[in-house]
Amino acid sequence: MKLSRRGFQGHRLHFDLTVIKAILVILGVAALMFAAVSPAVWADRTSLKPGVNIFTPEQDIELGKQNAAQAEKQLRMLKDPKVDNYLNDLGKKLATRAPGYKYPYQYKCVNDIAVNAFALPGGYVYINRGAIEAADTEAQLAGVMAHETSHVALRHGTSQATKAQLTSVPFAILGGIVGGNSAGGLLAQLAGSFSLNSILLKYSRSDESQADVMGTQILYDTGYDPRAMAQFFEKLNAETKGKQPAQFFSDHPNPGNRV
Repeated sequence: MKLSRRGFQGHRLHFDLTVIKAILVILGVAALMFAAVSPAVWADRTSLKPGVNIFTPEQDIELGKQNAAQAEKQLRMLKDPKVDNYLNDLGKKLATRAPGYKYPYQYKCVNDIAVNAFALPGGYVYINRGAIEAADTEAQLAGVMAHETSHVALRHGTSQATKAQLTSVPFAILGGIVGGNSAGGLLAQLAGSFSLNSILLKYSRSDESQADVMGTQILYDTGYDPRAMAQFFEKLNAETKGKQPAQFFSDHPNPGNRV
């Protein structure tokens, strides 16, 4: 049986439509499979919960601002616009990936060769010149900054202040503290009382572990190699072996499984 030219074209058109429909079905199935798998993959990400806190995020900012002014009187700031602008650009890129309240993050350099960094409530982050010089790559420096940004996002500073306040008050009047104006009174006590050993910077081992995990997540979400943070810790460990530990490890407890 022979097909006419017109009949052949119609048959071919029918064949082409059948192939296209088959491809669309395959793509549809693939999309459904991907949709089914994606939530499971995302669910593997470690979720982190901030601790108890009687402060509001706005009070975090107020407290951080007041203590940042005090800090900059006590510390030797680098005051190099190029360096601070670089840190701010990098830091704010990381901060856009930080969850929770959107604080007015700002990043400045301290003219100190000690490998260290710290963050005050409300988004005031300070990076020592030594930490910049110790990093082999921007990703490693970003790891340090992402760690400190995570302390802010998780509100560790005011959470520690809250715990200190609550442990000094009888449990029976806890409800009155949270419901009353005690946070404002505590804020006034803490304001302007900055020191490198102040309660706002005394993080627990759990706090440090949370900042490591969230910092790694922020690195990944920003497009950096998330292993960079561990690489930086390994580098510091290797360089200080047999010597006095880097200040970063004295201010930031270093559990055995941290890397």
